[in-house]
Amino acid sequence: MSQQYYHMPEPIHYYPPPTSPSSIHPYTHTNPEKTSNYYNNNNYNNETPSNYYNNERPLNYYNNNERPSNYYYNNNERPPYESQNTSYMPPQNGYPPPPSFEQAMNSGSDDSKSNTRTKYQDLWAVVLFTLDLLAFIAVSVISLRNYVIIQRQNRTSVENVTLNWSTIWILMFCAGIGLVLSTGYLILAHKFSKQFIKVTFFLSIVMYWCFTVYFFIVKYFSLAILFAIVAIFYTLYWFWWKPLIPFSSIILRTITSIMNRYKAMILTAFVGLFVHILYTIWWIFTFIAAYQVWYPAACKQAKTTSTNCQTGQFTVIVIFLLFTYYWVSQVIQTFIHVTTSGVFASYYFLEGTPQGVPPSPTLGSAKRAATASFGSICFGSLLVAILQVIRQLLRSLAQDVDNPLGAFCAACAAVIVGYIDALLEYFNFYAYTQVAIYGKSFCDAAKDTWTMIQDRGVEAVINDNLIGSVVTMGSFLVGMVTALFGYLYTIIFHPSFNDGGGFTPLIVFLAFIIGFQMLSIIGSVIFSGAATTFVCLAEDPDALARTKPDLYNEVVRTYPGFAQGIRA
Repeated sequence: MSQQYYHMPEPIHYYPPPTSPSSIHPYTHTNPEKTSNYYNNNNYNNETPSNYYNNERPLNYYNNNERPSNYYYNNNERPPYESQNTSYMPPQNGYPPPPSFEQAMNSGSDDSKSNTRTKYQDLWAVVLFTLDLLAFIAVSVISLRNYVIIQRQNRTSVENVTLNWSTIWILMFCAGIGLVLSTGYLILAHKFSKQFIKVTFFLSIVMYWCFTVYFFIVKYFSLAILFAIVAIFYTLYWFWWKPLIPFSSIILRTITSIMNRYKAMILTAFVGLFVHILYTIWWIFTFIAAYQVWYPAACKQAKTTSTNCQTGQFTVIVIFLLFTYYWVSQVIQTFIHVTTSGVFASYYFLEGTPQGVPPSPTLGSAKRAATASFGSICFGSLLVAILQVIRQLLRSLAQDVDNPLGAFCAACAAVIVGYIDALLEYFNFYAYTQVAIYGKSFCDAAKDTWTMIQDRGVEAVINDNLIGSVVTMGSFLVGMVTALFGYLYTIIFHPSFNDGGGFTPLIVFLAFIIGFQMLSIIGSVIFSGAATTFVCLAEDPDALARTKPDLYNEVVRTYPGFAQGIRA
């Protein structure tokens, strides 16, 4: 009996035939046993099975003269995501990666035979970031040069009114504390997953309540109210999130297993941390020098400087330095995220395929992040940096305002901006995963990522994932512990510049920033793995089923809506 072939409009999907005419019914993933001679004119009688092709008979359904050239999938092609409207049985070894993913990988390749031209996205953000760095360098040079003059000629008088070099030891001490805590945090996440999540939640809740009580005792009511609100929310979240810990522990175990296989990702995080430490030290020197040079009380006593002793000028410089620090820190953190996301995507899409994972996926992903995707990195980081500066200004205002009502309003505004900032960072991580995989612009990646996630039904899986919350809480935890060490340093050693305790809030604030940024950079590897897992799950569920079947089966079992979404 000769086989008959059918022809459908693009894309063409191969449907394994049933064993007998009596088994004709809509094909789903539950009946993969259909084999041999399904399309037989004697059995088929020129009628389409009910609901098999959505009650529509495709054009040129029978073609008895020739077999369509595109009857089977071409290994070099794959239908776009939007056209996957039919359920089908995937090939045994899974589908090859999307063409755009291969092109994105070629953009960071040294292969001279590749005809793929690198497309640089969001170049305007690169230009703006470069100008910001140049401005920071200029402020740093002017501040340090004038500070040297002040130290030589007015050492005693200046040290009595403002910061001096002994502050560097405090902040470097805080940087060391942040490094130790962040490294230990990453090691514990790799060794223990379920216990790690529980301990992080518990310590975060306890720490928030301790700070709430402390600030009430010392009568910092604005901060006490702020920490009390956060502590109450996290206490309630614990009862809501507790049933989700087992699922999140599976995700964390999956991520750490891939990290253990490609250890260069961890090395990338530490290189990024080292770069961030060097930049932080440079920024600390610049900040101290700028404080000495432009702080009005010190500036008026330092007659040798050429700067103007104006409060407005000093305020602008401080805001600029804070903005630059946040922006550069975000760029470093996002660069690590895009690099590691590219490695995770390479594993999910290429593992088990004839092409295989490239020999140096981390290096290739880093090249793409530093070239084609760097503009998108700068763009998204700029938005986050602006919100972070606004939040810190509101927090400072809440501390300085004597009116309780005004302090409360400023604290509430800081909380609102903080949540907006957290939402933006949460969304950016998934958008940057698309940037890492396909080399899209930031806006296109943000739009396409969320649309794809909603269409696939993965948003329920993402909402129940606690990895991002654990990393964020860990960053706050490390930041608060580092700030506590900075505060204890000022209490125990009594620096000469802080005899009256006027600079204690500033030292604590800077110590918190250092500790928070330390773990944010290292923990971004874990967060990147989770974000990439979900985007790849939405983009190509079969690839995840091939590489990590335990996680895929757990997702399908726990979230039936997702299983329906991939068949839609």
